Amino acid sequence: MTRQVKELVQALIKRLRAQEQGISWEPEKLEALLTDMLGESRYTQRQLLLSTGQLPEHLYFVAEGLLRGYCYDDASGRAITLYLWQQASWAVPLNAFMKRQPSDLYLEVMPGSVLLSLSYGQLTALRAQVPAIDSLLRELLLHYYAFHKKRSQDLLTRSAWERYLDLLQTHPRIEQQVSKEVISSYLGVTPQSLSRLIRENGHP
Repeated sequence: MTRQVKELVQALIKRLRAQEQGISWEPEKLEALLTDMLGESRYTQRQLLLSTGQLPEHLYFVAEGLLRGYCYDDASGRAITLYLWQQASWAVPLNAFMKRQPSDLYLEVMPGSVLLSLSYGQLTALRAQVPAIDSLLRELLLHYYAFHKKRSQDLLTRSAWERYLDLLQTHPRIEQQVSKEVISSYLGVTPQSLSRLIRENGHP
């Protein structure tokens, strides 16, 4: 068992223990299943993991590095970054994954990343053998809902500069991990506008 797998397994068991409400489950069984099921991949260069129209087969956990979720604007042809999943994040087009529908996102992993993964079939088997794991899936769904709500509110109520400062705070290494084009598309501005904002305000 690698360090990344061990840390994730222990974290999941800890979360489940914190949530348990009279639900019977066996930590040792869950640990053995996860250790056997979790796959680990290391990436030395950018790589596309999923394209739009494909069925998402894996739920990824970012043990190290960064995973980007994006789509293309039909009118302009410009890539729009919707997700920047950093270390300790679960990454997947969740609705498509759970409903077994084609993805509406591209998933791209950044160099230096380490991803752990569970296939849909493995997750289904895990839920059948340890039903208590569903509480963690519900938590993941709530997290995605909260993320979308905050992101929508920020785009409507906060300036591009405020969104940029927030991104630097939540993703301290983002400027070393992706290009300015990716950052600007996530913020909803052009690269030129982002450069102008940095000149006017000074780099934080």
